[in-house]
Amino acid sequence: MNAYEIIIQPWLTEKSMEARTTEDRLEFIVHRSATKDQIARAVATIFEVEVAKVNVRNSKHGKHASVKLAEGYDAEDAAMRLGAF
Repeated sequence: MNAYEIIIQPWLTEKSMEARTTEDRLEFIVHRSATKDQIARAVATIFEVEVAKVNVRNSKHGKHASVKLAEGYDAEDAAMRLGAF
């Protein structure tokens, strides 16, 4: 699966916007069958960052991935590349 098939869309909420600035964390809705490793590689490829940790959860909106960036990488800069912020 290619990186753009794994990451469906960013998840933009007030809480996710706050996490982006305080915890260097980005949130996405991802493909239901995507694994944590696939999500980490997709985010690294699309945003040119290193990923420290991926947490996933399933909800009625789809599969959510919360991606914490490695030390030295800024979620704010990565989000600017996305164009949604």
